[in-house]
Amino acid sequence: MEAHRQTMSSPRFYIPAEFSEGDLIQLPQDEAVHALRVLRLEEGDTITLLNGKGAKAEAILSTDGEPTRRARSASCKILSVQEFDRPCPAITLYVAPPRNKNMETVLKAATELGASEIVPILCRHGVAKPEKDAIQNWQLTLIAASKQSANPWLPEIHEPMDFGEALNACQIPGVFGAVPGPEDKALPFPDPQGAPRLALWIGPEGGFAPEEDQALRAGDVVPLTVGSWTLRVETAAIALLAVALDRYDIHHQR
Repeated sequence: MEAHRQTMSSPRFYIPAEFSEGDLIQLPQDEAVHALRVLRLEEGDTITLLNGKGAKAEAILSTDGEPTRRARSASCKILSVQEFDRPCPAITLYVAPPRNKNMETVLKAATELGASEIVPILCRHGVAKPEKDAIQNWQLTLIAASKQSANPWLPEIHEPMDFGEALNACQIPGVFGAVPGPEDKALPFPDPQGAPRLALWIGPEGGFAPEEDQALRAGDVVPLTVGSWTLRVETAAIALLAVALDRYDIHHQR
């Protein structure tokens, strides 16, 4: 039997590749540096690999013959692979980006709670204007959240879209976070049996503009209020995703 050192909780690394038992996998340079220089892992330590496509693998770390203190690269041998189904329904989160680092909170929560896609939407009352390198930075945040939460499915992040364009392109049932009002009660989600996909719409601070609210309702997107008060974007994202998880009892493992 091949000897290896079992750690208390195997560190997780993201490698966008297909895994099979017995494979030898080279760690990307940034992940190798993190493993050897930051976490100070050693030859024979057990690690976990996530590929963002539903696979989670247990593997054994190798420094390719170099002493750990000098090694600049690392590989691993796959011991076992566990496959996970896509969540059903698959949730697409349409969200108006909040200011500054609050968008990172939204992305982390969306990953941890199992969103399949994230579409930043540009609304009339939106105040944040994503920069050109936003997608790249957001992708790094999603990967970090995937590793932290051990979610084997990495959400797909889209380029920001104008609200009207996003609504016209969306062909799946959904709900939107509504500012509490007497006409918006706790309405039911679309029938889980008939909804393999679900859209969650979250507007900017203070809610959607009147014409956006009307467009959502005209498109049969159901208003949903959570609590009695106006929520921050990042709070609303967590709340609506949690409600969806509860209503659908979503599971991933197969």
